[in-house]
Order: sequence, then structure tokens, then C-alpha cells
Amino acid sequence: MSKFAVTNANTGEVEEEFASVPVEEIPAYIDRAHEAHLAWKETPLHERATILRKFADLVDENADEMTDIIGREMGKIKKQGLGEVDKVARTARWMADNAATHLSTTHLAAAGAASSYVEHQPLGVLLGIMPWNFPYNQIARFVLPNLMVGNAIMMKQASICPKSSQYFEDLLTEAGLPKGVYQNIYLDSSHAEEVLKDFRVKGFSLTGSEGAGASVAAIAAKYYKRAVLELGGNDPAVVLDSKDVPALAQKLVGLRLSNAGQVCTSPKRMIVVDDLYDEFVAEAVKAAEATKVSDFDDPEVGMGPVSSEGARDEIIAMIEKAVADGATLHTGGKKLERPGWFMSPAVLTDIDPRSDLGCNELFGPAVMIYRAKDEEDALRLANDTEYGLMSSVWTDDLEKGQEFAKKVNAGMTLINSHMESGPEYPFGGINRSGYGRENAQWAFQAFTNEHLIRVHN
Repeated sequence: MSKFAVTNANTGEVEEEFASVPVEEIPAYIDRAHEAHLAWKETPLHERATILRKFADLVDENADEMTDIIGREMGKIKKQGLGEVDKVARTARWMADNAATHLSTTHLAAAGAASSYVEHQPLGVLLGIMPWNFPYNQIARFVLPNLMVGNAIMMKQASICPKSSQYFEDLLTEAGLPKGVYQNIYLDSSHAEEVLKDFRVKGFSLTGSEGAGASVAAIAAKYYKRAVLELGGNDPAVVLDSKDVPALAQKLVGLRLSNAGQVCTSPKRMIVVDDLYDEFVAEAVKAAEATKVSDFDDPEVGMGPVSSEGARDEIIAMIEKAVADGATLHTGGKKLERPGWFMSPAVLTDIDPRSDLGCNELFGPAVMIYRAKDEEDALRLANDTEYGLMSSVWTDDLEKGQEFAKKVNAGMTLINSHMESGPEYPFGGINRSGYGRENAQWAFQAFTNEHLIRVHN
């Protein structure tokens, strides 16, 4: 059974607990969502947009409180929390401003009829299953475009983020969203099938582990439900050349340690060509050791705690196993003896690409650096993975970078940047990283009925 509780990641203390929904009460949630959807889908698009814009204003007004909540729940440091909250507001406004363009009738060639066109219609009730690492933004990417489409949402957030998930609903309600259109539900993970087997629930979006994705996707397939999955990543950051190796190493280490390394798109495998490798490793070690590990609200904090005790201990165990398998640990990777779920950021090299650490995602503050003989070898290493979420290429030659990027097997490749996302462009992966896309026009298309209408005289 899922235990919904705020366990302060900075202190290890349980601050609040929330009761999970008994299985016999689940049908009532679906009833409310379905009835709300029937009215919501008839609500004019401009009225839906007004509510989302009001929601964005409320997010801006409450940014500090929202940030403090997730700082306690899962340890996100203040600066990064404020950035996440700002992205939620931007996403709400973008979806409100652009829905009419992407949901308006698509006119096709008549093709033998008097006219042919497609209406983009809502499907109905959807289930969201979201993780703890971006407690607000993960919800926003799925929920906000689907509210504009006219769908209703039941949201199951991670059990360690029960307060932020309810806060999201409260702000939508304050913004004017009718009751039942969006419901935060403290749903036990084992009861997902109780939701998805109901005919009125038309699909789900899940961001999380591969195991969770495979489990829920199997249930969805059983009941013919549409799905979007955003799962893990073992994302390569390929360094082909640089005029300033120290600055680049510092930048990439900073990206990797952001959110204590708990980001699906984090640059988990830094692949550096041979002539830059030694200097890059030395500078990466300096950058990791210079990162101040502290409470989320420390003004000088560089990295906060890991989300939970279990997560921290699993990360440390993976690092220890990698060393036993032959990897070199240059610094860090140790539990810090203080309250809360803190550890020192690690730097590892000499990782066997076929080892557990080489093949699988380490969701934590570990900088992992691979040596590539040349650009061809760097591409081989970058594509030597069963994942395919985000990747990046770092070079002063933009033309070379673009040619290299086209050959990388991933859903997203950035040149001289990494870990970017925004409502204006798509987000998603391939292979073990999942399927489907969020953001931009793809967010409006994921859960719509593309209803063809052909008219004959």
C-alpha cells in the first residue's frame, strides 16, 4: 500500500500524513470526473483559457509557498524550485494562448466529397501518474493542455508529494475550474487497474520508472486505453571540442547535480574525446568538490538532499557496485552524517558500458565520464544504450554539431545545452525511455479524438 506523507528530506522527520483512498471510493471519483467532463467539454475554449491564465497568475503569486512545500517534500533547492514554478505559469499561459490554433478544425482536400475536415475532440476522463522529482511541472505538462482540450483529469502524484499535489488542485479551483474536472487522488499504486478498467476512463499519462510504466501500460493495453509514457534515460552529453574545458566541465557538472541528479534528462553519461578527457575529468572533480551540499533553503546551497532515505541508499549502493566492477571513484558518493537524506556528489570514470551502471539509469548525483577515441567512437558510445530520451552535443563548430546530432538515437538532442524543456517544443523519448510526446502542439493531440467528417452532396 502507498503511504502518502510529507517526510522532510532535509531532516528525515515525518511532518504530515494523508490517508489513501479506499478502493470502494474510486468509482465515486470517476463519477465526478465523468459528469464534470460532460459539462467542461461544452465550455467555450476562451473560457477555459481564462481559467488557465488566472491559474498562472495564482502560481506566480504563490511561488514562494509552492517552492517551500517541495523543498520539504523532496528536497528541491529554492532557486530550482522557483524555476520550476515559473515554468508551470509559462506553460499555463502558452497552452491558453495557443490552444485555439491547434484545436481548430483541420480542413483537408475534399478528395471526391463536397468537403473533408477533422474535428479535434476530447476523449473524456484521463488518469495521470506522476513522479516526485518535478512535483508541479510534471503535472502541468500533462494536465494543462488536456484541460484546454476539454478532458477531465484524475491525478495520482507520488506518495512523497501529497501536499504539493493537493495545492495544484486548490489553485485550479481558485482560478475557477469547475469541481471534478481536476481531482487530486491519493490512489494506491496497486489500484490503478480499478481506474483504468472503467470504460469512461480513456487513457493515462505516466512519468516514472520503467517498471511502473510497463506495469500500467500492460493494464492499459488490456482495456484498450491510450497512453503516453516518459520513463528513464541514460542521456549522453558528448564533448567534441571546447575552447574552455574548465568552464564546460563546471557547466556540465552543475547540470548533472541539479535537483541532486534526479532528472530523467540529466546528462548521465559525459562522453569526452581523448584530447580533452584528462583535463575535463580533473575540472569535473574540482566542480563536484566545490558544490555545497546543504538544506534546500540555504542561500549558498549548490545541491540539496536526495528525495528519500531509500533513494539515497540505493544510489550509494549502485556507486559501490560500480567500483567493485572496476570503475574509478574520484570523489564523493558517500552518505553525509547529518539529519536528512544527504550525500556527497560523486565523480566516476572507467565505467564498463556493459556493467549495471553503464547500462542502467543512476537517478542521483553521480558524474560519470567516458573516454572516446574520436568523434566516431563518441557517437558509438552515445548510441550504445537501450534508452533514448535527451542527448546533447558540445562543440564550437555548430555545423559539425548539427551533423552529429542527426545521428544520435534520442527523442531530443540539444547542441551546446542540456536539460532544457518548455511548452514551445516537444518532449519525449524512444525505446526504453517511453513513447508519445508532451508540450507544444503534440500536447493537444495526445488525448484527442481526431474525428474525420466527410460531406457528400
